[in-house]
This record gives sequence, structure tokens and C-alpha cells, in this order.
Amino acid sequence: MQAWSSRLQRALYLVASALIATVVLITGVEASETAPAEGSVAQQDYRADQFIQVEDEVLTETLRQQAELQVEPEYLRDRTVEREVQVEVSNFLDAVSYEDFYDRFVPVTSTTAPPTTTTSTTTSTTTTLVEGAVPPPTTEGTTTTTTTSTTTTTTTLPPPTADERAAAVAREFAQIDEDVRQLFIQVGLDDLERIADGQEPLFPTIETASRGLVAEVYNDQDGIRSDQLNTIKNDLITSPRVLPELPVTLENTLELEAAVSKLVARVLQPSEFEDEAATNERIEEARAAVPQQIAAFQEGETIVAAGDLIGSVEAAAIADLLSRESQAPERLSIGAVIFAVVGLCALYLRRNRPALWSEPKKVGLFGILVVLAALVALSVGAFNEADSAIAFVFPGVAFGFLAGLLFDTRLALLVALPVAVAMAVTTGSLPVTLYAAASVIAPLPFISDVSSQRSLRSAVAYTAVAMVPIAAAMALLFLGEDLVVEASIFAILGGVLGGIVGLGILPFFGNLFGITTMLTLLDLTDRNHPALRLLEEKAPGTFNHSILVGTLAARAARAIGAKPLLAEALAYYHDLGKTEHPNLFIENQFGASNPHRWLPPEESAAHIRAHVTDGVSLAREFRLPPEIMEGIRQHHGTSLMRYFYNKAVQEQGTDVVAADYRHVGRKPIAKEMAILMMSDSVEAAARALAYQDSPTAEGLRKIVDDVINEKLEDGQFDESDLTFGELNKVKEALLEALVSHYHHRITYPNFPGSGDPKSTDEP
Repeated sequence: MQAWSSRLQRALYLVASALIATVVLITGVEASETAPAEGSVAQQDYRADQFIQVEDEVLTETLRQQAELQVEPEYLRDRTVEREVQVEVSNFLDAVSYEDFYDRFVPVTSTTAPPTTTTSTTTSTTTTLVEGAVPPPTTEGTTTTTTTSTTTTTTTLPPPTADERAAAVAREFAQIDEDVRQLFIQVGLDDLERIADGQEPLFPTIETASRGLVAEVYNDQDGIRSDQLNTIKNDLITSPRVLPELPVTLENTLELEAAVSKLVARVLQPSEFEDEAATNERIEEARAAVPQQIAAFQEGETIVAAGDLIGSVEAAAIADLLSRESQAPERLSIGAVIFAVVGLCALYLRRNRPALWSEPKKVGLFGILVVLAALVALSVGAFNEADSAIAFVFPGVAFGFLAGLLFDTRLALLVALPVAVAMAVTTGSLPVTLYAAASVIAPLPFISDVSSQRSLRSAVAYTAVAMVPIAAAMALLFLGEDLVVEASIFAILGGVLGGIVGLGILPFFGNLFGITTMLTLLDLTDRNHPALRLLEEKAPGTFNHSILVGTLAARAARAIGAKPLLAEALAYYHDLGKTEHPNLFIENQFGASNPHRWLPPEESAAHIRAHVTDGVSLAREFRLPPEIMEGIRQHHGTSLMRYFYNKAVQEQGTDVVAADYRHVGRKPIAKEMAILMMSDSVEAAARALAYQDSPTAEGLRKIVDDVINEKLEDGQFDESDLTFGELNKVKEALLEALVSHYHHRITYPNFPGSGDPKSTDEP
């Protein structure tokens, strides 16, 4: 339903923009209106001189949309997925069990009848025990002869240890939680002892219960949809299912039940998928069932009175009243051209820019640019004269700045198409049309790598200068030599005007549509920003760390063609939450005692984890953009706080749950977010190395590789669109930045720690 809502929004935005642009352009090319337009105020009474019927398209579409929204999607259940999940469970349990070693621990006993030559009863029992088995006890009152022999085979390798099995299982089943793997491996080892004691093993019951739980979960839901999967998984983990009666009594039954539920939760996959064809068919049937709505006016009936607002139905009836002729060919042509252009742009966005296409608000913004192009073209066409070059004052540069900074330079190229078409419709001039397209493209080379306010101002100046030869060439080719100078002057004016207008309204569109523009990022990276001043005052160590992380992140972003200014802004604010309790973070302690030395590790982890949530709260308070808040949430992802986790293990043993020592953020999604995570961790590790020893290039390379590989193995980049090639480029960029930061310095004579006062080491 949400997908259909997004599609409907996109369709409405595009259709509305095309319709509005068409109306604007038709208004510009027609000398006068033959009938009052929809939405205008009637200047006189209009009465039907005969019976008039008009289609009420608005009411019809509204009713059809309501019928469409009431259609429930159709789903198909794929049982193959459920069987694959069953197999996955079995494969895991086979991998962690010790079933292959059961026969080596089962006692095998044979009994010989007593001899008949004596009157006393003597039972001779010969018991052959497999390696590792325990001989059975003797029976009181009988004479028992026990012969114990060890079966000798060609291969008598002992069962693998828990650590050996854990290493093998971790490689093949990394998606299963470590605590679950360890528990099942221990159960498998315990089964060997149970068999040796003559008891039944526990693993067959566990496998039956696990497979039964998979079937139960799928059957309870009649299949699982993707939107249900996380809820079902969380329910299994938080409310483990009760196991059937076990063949042995365990002290950790609850822990085992939780492990079985968690195992099933980790391997569950959606098995119910929407049948789009059937759903679409039902939607079409529902829409078709709504008849076309008709508005009728009887002869002599008032259609609209003077002073009343004219709606779509009234406007159509008045148009039918005044003229029953079909629409002029010019109107049809203009509408066809505009709809074709908007349709082509929509097709390009859908196929080549899926990320932007998935956001209806941005599609709506693109539609607004199309409408603005029509309005500006209408104003230029109103005063354009055949023997003048005044049309070259057209501020098409504004569309280049807006599209390039709101979206990107590639999409700005697409905006040149509707701008040129609008100018062609209103002016009918080939040179002006070509100039309009060129004016949109001209500023793009100058704003592709903007990093300061000064560079934006320079971009306006450069663009105005670049428009001069373009306008001069157009005038020389199409208008004559006499208009070359005039065209050049108007081009400079249009370039400056377009740049000022574009940059002036850019913040308005950015705030209205929630887009973080280049201007916003420049403001955020200004160190006089109130949030950064707060960080510098309350947590100066964290402030310096953030600035250095920003340098690393920007350099890494440039290395892979990401957005360096965004990466730098994310880095500046990622630790904003540390201002709440700065003394709990080592970079702000400045020689003071570290409170974490006497705090329990779980409490320390809670304090460290809180700086993310505190940072998000402060970001809202300072009204920082959504990308900055996401950077705060994602800069640690769900990483493990290894220092406190290892401390807890040392103090409490192996019962420590690793999940209790993980951050509660989100894994990075965008490339800039992933770069932030790497830059933050690498800088902290390099700083720790610098405190202990003088860093070397090889030492820094090892730190970069170890830190990033740890994040990669922990799955922190699973949701980002970062490729392995880009990851290697990021590593090299971070290493180069760290080496340049920690370069060797001159040892000055007579300074503490300089050694020989006469030393003059080279840098």
C-alpha cells in the first residue's frame, strides 16, 4: 500500500506540473482567453442556453482513488523458502552436534550363560566398551568376570574440542549468534557423556523441536511477509517458545529454549510475496467499477454567478457554452510537447536515478522547477522582440544553480530540456532556445566541487563571463552582427541575475523539501556554529578529535567521488552527545583519573552508548539537518565496545552477553556515513598509538587495516553501498592523511626529551 501511495504521489506531482506548465505556456501564446479559467472569479453570470453535460473528472478520479485504496494486496506463499529454512536449521545443528562420535561412547555388553556342571549360579559377563566408556557396576550376590577391551580402528581421532568446533562453525554460520553456537556445541559435548552413562542424547530432540518451531511459525502466519519478518524475529527472541519434554533434566532449560528460538529467528526468511499482477487486476477492476461522473446543467440554469469562484466543472460548462468547437491545435501541440518532455524526464529518473525516484517529494521539486521554467519563459516571451536581443537576459542560470545544488550536476543537465522547450514555445526563436539550454548548463562546472561561500560567489562571476561568448555566438549566427554587443551585455546581466536569484531561493527550497544543500553544509562547517562552540567549550578534546576526523573523512570522500563537504560536516557533529558528560571520555580528561577504572563495565558501556542518543537530542535542539542526525546515529553502528566487553569477560566469565556491550545506533547506509565510521575509529586508534609510541607508516597502515577489517567482519558495512574497490581507496586515503598528520618533527635542542642538546635531527 505504501508503494502504491508513493507511485500515486509521483504521478500526481508530474501530471500536475505538466498541466500547470501547459496552462502557463498556453496563456503566453494566446492573445486572450475565450472563456474564464478554472479558479478565477466570474465577472458575470453564466446561464446554460441548452442542456449541457460535462465530465466531472475531479470527482471521478477521487472516487476511483478511494476505490483503489480499499483494494487489499494479493499474496502468494512460497513453501520452497520454508523448506530451505528447515534445511538451514538442520545443517547448523548437524555442524554443532557430535552425532558422528556417538558409537564410540555407547557401551556394548554380551552375557554368557552359567556352566551346567556346578550347582552354584555364576554369571560371566564380558563387556566390551568403546573408547571413553565407563564399565557397568557389578551385581551383588553373583560372581562376575569382566573383560574390558578397547576397540582398535585405523582412525581413532578424538572428538574436536569446543574451540575447534566453534571456529569451524563460525566460518560457515556467521549469521548465527556466537552465544547460540557455543551453547549448542556444549550440548553436543554433553551428549557424549550422556551416551557413555547410558542416557539418551539431547540433540535429536533439539533438532525435532527446532524444525517443528520453524513449521509452527510459518503455519501460524500462513507464511511470512517481509513486513512481518522483523516483528516475528523479535517476538521469538524476546519470548522464546517452550521446548517439548526433554529426555534428560537440565538446569539451563530456559537458556536452551532461548537459543532454539534465537536460532530459528536468525534463519527465518519471507515466504509470502505480493502477487502484483493479481493486485493490479483487482485495482483495475475496482477503478473500472466506478462510472464516469457527469455534471449536468438544465436549460436556463445558472452555471456560475458573478463574483463566484469558477471550478473545473463550471469552467468546462462555460467553455462548452461559449464554443463547441474542439480545442485549438496550438493548445493540443503545447500540451503534447510538455507532457512528452515531463514523461521523458520521469522515465530517465525512474531508470537512471532510482534513489531520487523513490522520494516523491524530490520528484515534486523537479516538477516545480518545470513550472518555474514555464513561468520565467512566459515573462521573457511577453517582452521579447524580433529585432532585439533582450531575451538573452533570461535568467536560466538560476535553474543550473538550483538543480545542481539541490540535486546534482547530472540532473541539472536534464533540467535544461524543459527550460529550452518552454523558451521555444513562448519565443519561437531558435537562438534564444539554444541559449536557454546553455544557460542552465553553464554554471555546472563551477559548482561541481564547491567548498566555501567564496567559491559560490566566484561561480556566479565565472558563469556570467561564460555566458558572453555563448550569447555573442548565437547573435552572430542567427540575429546579425549589430546585436552581438547588445546580446553580450544582456547575457552578463542575465548570468548575474540568475546566480543571485538561484542562490537566494536555494535555502527556501532546501528547507521546504528537507534537502541538505551545499549552503547548509557550508554553514554547518563554520566553526562559529553554536553547536560546535558548545562542543569546543564543554569537550575540547572531543572537538579537536572531531576536527581531525572531519579532515580524514573529507579526504576519503574525495578519493571515491563521494561528497567531501557532507562527510566533513558529519564528522564535526558526530560526537556532539559527549558534551553531556565530557569527563567520561578519555580525550577530555587531560591527566585526570579515568572514572571507568572503578565503574562496572556494564555501567561504563551504558555511559558510552548514551552519547549517541544524547547527540541526537542535541541535534534536534540545534535543528541540525536529518543527515547530521543520521550521522550521529550511524557513526558507531552496532559495533561492539570491545574494551568494556573484554573487561566484563575477565571479571564475570563467559556468561557475558556481547549484545549488552554493543552500540544501539544504525549501521551506515550512505557512503559518507561509512566513511565517518572508519575515520572516527581509525583516528581514535592512531591517537592511542601516538600516546604509546611514535607512529610509523607501517604501524599506521596496520591500524587502518585492522580497524576497517574489524568493522567489515562485524557486518557494519552490510547495508551501505560502499564497494570493496572504494573501501581500498578509503584505506589508502586515510593512511595518507594519518601519515601526513603524524609526520616526524625536528628535535629542538635544549627542549625536554630532546636528548643531546646539540642534536639537529632532520624533519
